[in-house]
Amino acid sequence: MKSKDNKPRFLYILAILSFFIATVQGALYYSSYELFFKLLLVLQNSINAFGFKATVTIKDVVSYMNSEPTVLNKSVGYLYCIAVFTAPYCTISFMYKFLERILRLIINFRRGKNCEHILIFGYNSDVKSMLRNNKSIDLKKNCVHIITAEDLATDEFYRLNKKGYLVHMIDVLKANESELPDLLEKIYAEKAKNVILFEDSSIRNFSLLQLFRLNEADDPSRIKLPAGAKISCRCEEDGISRLIAEYYDKTSGTEAFFDLELIGLPEMQIHKMYSEIPLHTVYKNSDTPLHDWDVHLLVVGLGTLGMEAVLQAMNLGVVHEGNRIVIDVADPEIESKKHIFMNQFSEDTFDFSDSKLTLKSSAADGHMEINFYSMNAKYNDFYNHIRQNTKTDPYTYAVITLEDVDLSVNCVMQIEEIFCEHSAHIPILMRMDSDRRLAGYISDASGVLADVSLIDDRSCVITLDMIINREIDKRAKEYNHFYNNISIISADDTGTADNSDADAEKEWNKIRLFRRLSSKAAAYHDEVKNDIIPRLAAENGVELKEKLEQLLGPSGLIMQYTGKAWRMNGTEQELLEQIKNDRFAYTLASLEHRRWCCYMASIGWRCGERSDRFRRNPCIVTQEELMKKLPDMCKYDLMSLMARYQKL
Repeated sequence: MKSKDNKPRFLYILAILSFFIATVQGALYYSSYELFFKLLLVLQNSINAFGFKATVTIKDVVSYMNSEPTVLNKSVGYLYCIAVFTAPYCTISFMYKFLERILRLIINFRRGKNCEHILIFGYNSDVKSMLRNNKSIDLKKNCVHIITAEDLATDEFYRLNKKGYLVHMIDVLKANESELPDLLEKIYAEKAKNVILFEDSSIRNFSLLQLFRLNEADDPSRIKLPAGAKISCRCEEDGISRLIAEYYDKTSGTEAFFDLELIGLPEMQIHKMYSEIPLHTVYKNSDTPLHDWDVHLLVVGLGTLGMEAVLQAMNLGVVHEGNRIVIDVADPEIESKKHIFMNQFSEDTFDFSDSKLTLKSSAADGHMEINFYSMNAKYNDFYNHIRQNTKTDPYTYAVITLEDVDLSVNCVMQIEEIFCEHSAHIPILMRMDSDRRLAGYISDASGVLADVSLIDDRSCVITLDMIINREIDKRAKEYNHFYNNISIISADDTGTADNSDADAEKEWNKIRLFRRLSSKAAAYHDEVKNDIIPRLAAENGVELKEKLEQLLGPSGLIMQYTGKAWRMNGTEQELLEQIKNDRFAYTLASLEHRRWCCYMASIGWRCGERSDRFRRNPCIVTQEELMKKLPDMCKYDLMSLMARYQKL
C-alpha cells in the first residue's frame, strides 16, 4: 500500500502530540495558579491552540523561557512553538476529511438507496474521455466509483466529486490479503453490476479480473458479483487477450457469474468507420449487380488501426458469394510489420508469399488477397503506384492510418486528386487524432477534401454508456440466442416445442469467448445485409416480405414456420435441393457461408476435425464442398433470413 493510506493515522498521532505539548506548556506557564484555575487555564490553552488562537502566545513563551531558563522550560518551549502551527494544521485536515465525508453523504443521498454501482479501475486519458462524453448514465441513479492507484490533485478530486463520481485512491493489487476485504467493501465491489477494467496495462487489467469469482467451482474467497453483472476488460495485446480467453473459458458449459467483454479501442474505431461509411458505399446508388461489388481497399500504414481495418474488411467486404476482395497495404516498414500481422493466420487456409497473402480456394468461395507494398507516402513512386492501380483495377475505398499529421494530409490530398482524375468519388478515411482544429476543418470542407472523412479519435468514440450498454453486444446476444433456440423439426414431426423462454444472458455466459466474437462478427455483418438482402430481392424481381413468406412462412417452400419452430418441407436432402433451386435463398446462403469462412480464416482457423483448442472446423470449405460433405449444415446459413422473418 502507498503511504497516502497511512495519512489519517499520522494526523491522529500529530494531533495527540500537539495537544500533549500544549498541555505541558500550559502546566508550566500557569504553575503559580490554584489547581482548579490551573486545570481550566491549561485546558483552555490546549483547546485554543487547535482553534488558531493559543492563549499562551509565542511571545509569552519566549518571555517565560528568559525569566526561567531551565532545560525543561526551553525544551518544552521550543516544542510548543512548533505545536502552535501543527495544531491548526491538524484542525484544517480534520475539517477537510469531515467536509469530504459530508460531500460523499450528500452525493449518496441524492442518488438514492437503490443506485447501481459501476466500478472503473484506472484513471487515464481514455477514462477521462469516457467520463467527459457521458450523457446517458444518470449519476443520481448510478454510483460511479473511480479506483486509481495514482494520487490525484485536490482540485481534480473535488471536480470529480462535484460531478457525482466517487474517487478511491487505492491500489488493490498491492494491498495485503488482510486489507483487501475492507478495501473491496469500501468500493461496493460485491454490489457492482458493471466493472470496467481500463488500466493502461493489459496485464494489470488481467490481474484485476482475477479478483472476481468466475463460477461456482472458482475460489470462494474471490468476489462474487451480483446476477447479471458485466466486466468490460480493456485488452489490445493479442497474447494477453488469448490468455484472458483461456482463463475465462474455464467456465465453458457452466454458468459464469459475470459476462466478460474484451474491449479494444482500435476495433471500436474501425467498426464505427465501416458502420457509418460501408465498404460498398460506391455501389449503393449504382446499377452494378451484387456479384460485381468488388472491394479494392487501400490501407496506408500497417499499425494497430491499419491491421484492424484489414481484418474487419475480411468480414464486412463479403457482399456476394463471388465478389472479389483485394486489399493493398502500403508501409515503409512493411517487412517487419507484415510478419507480425501474418502470424495470426494459418498456412492451411492461406497461401503465403513475400508480398501477398491469398485465401485458398478450398477454404472459401470467391477471391480474397492481401498485397503488401514496401512504400513510403513521402515519395513519388508510391503515388505512381496508386495512379497505375487506379487505371487497371480501380480502388473502391481508402484508409489512411499514418501518425504523422503533415504526411497524412499530403497523402490524402494526393490520393483524392488521383481518384478525382478518373471521376471516381471514392471514400477516403483518414486518421486525425492529434490536431482537432485541423480535423474540424477537414470535416467541414466541401471542396478540395469533399470525399475525405475522419476516423473518429478514440476520445470521441468511447463513452460510458457504450461500454455498459454496447449495442453490438446486445445484437450479438440476440443472434446467439436465436441460434441456440432455432428448432428445425422433420417434415412428419408434429412437435412445436422449443426453448425460446431460455435466458439469453445465461446462454451467453455459458459459451466460449471466441464463439461470442463469432456472434459479434455476424452482428457486424447484419448492417451490410440491411443493404444486400433488399438489393438481392430486387435483382431477383421479388418483393422481400412476400419472398420471406413464400420461403419460410406456414406454407413455406423451404421451411414451414409453426410459430415456435421451423418444419422442414421434406428430408434433409430434399431441403438442400429446394435451397439450390431457389436463386434468392441459395445466393444468400452461399453469401453467409462465405462470410463465415472468411471471418474464421481471419482469426486463424482452418479446416479439420472440430476442435476449439486447435482452432479447427470442418465447415471451412466452399459452398459446393459443404453440400457434399455436410449437407445438413447448409440450412443454418439461412439464419439471417429466418431471424428477419421472425422479426417481421
